[in-house]
Amino acid sequence: MQSVKEESRNSDGGEFAVYEKDIVFTGTIVSMGRKPVPQRTNLIKNKHSNDAQMGITTHEIQQLLHRRPVVTVRVLLDWMSSASRADIERALPLCGYMFKDGPWKKALIKFGVDPRSSPEFRHYQTIMMEMDFDPVVECGKYDGAKNRELIFPQFLKGEDNIPHVFSGTKFVPDNNIWQICDITDALLRRIVSTSNVCSEVDHIDGFFWNGTMAKLEVIMRDKLVCIRDGGTPNDEDYECLLSFIYTTNRA
Repeated sequence: MQSVKEESRNSDGGEFAVYEKDIVFTGTIVSMGRKPVPQRTNLIKNKHSNDAQMGITTHEIQQLLHRRPVVTVRVLLDWMSSASRADIERALPLCGYMFKDGPWKKALIKFGVDPRSSPEFRHYQTIMMEMDFDPVVECGKYDGAKNRELIFPQFLKGEDNIPHVFSGTKFVPDNNIWQICDITDALLRRIVSTSNVCSEVDHIDGFFWNGTMAKLEVIMRDKLVCIRDGGTPNDEDYECLLSFIYTTNRA
């Protein structure tokens, strides 16, 4: 059994926000180059051993990780709508660890699971868009809006607009992180569905070639900007980019 002292050596320390500033992960955080991956945590578990709600939330997250071993907090919030953000934040360190860098950055990973071990884990890689989600509003377009409150239908959460899913037609600007498996936009799926992947993990692009990730990021960012500003992306505009090679030399 791994001791608390051994477990502490597995962590590079620190903490970071994983859902805007609302949820902060204070559990085991390691760098992409660290091996082996953390197997368990005993240090924090005893602190909440008598908290019934904590036990329920922890069990629910662990069950979800059994089905999907790498998951963002954004996904957990969508799947666990009855749990409070505070309870989820407290339970996270008991259920898994996180990488502080690399292609699975800020995703909760089930203890004992190493996503670097197989190309199958490429589907769980995260993609973060560092951009301004505030819409560019056409001057005078909303001058008659009641109480000057603007409503942007492309941002409204609903069955056709789930926050952790990017469909290519709408999005919820609550966070800037998605996982590859949650991108349902047809054009972007064509890019990431390639079988031309790496056999060994890269610390930046994971199991995808950097040409693949470059196409994905450029097109997805442009679609986000277009949707943000009230437009409708036209896939024909991006066809010229799809011919770019998937594999380029890494530095």
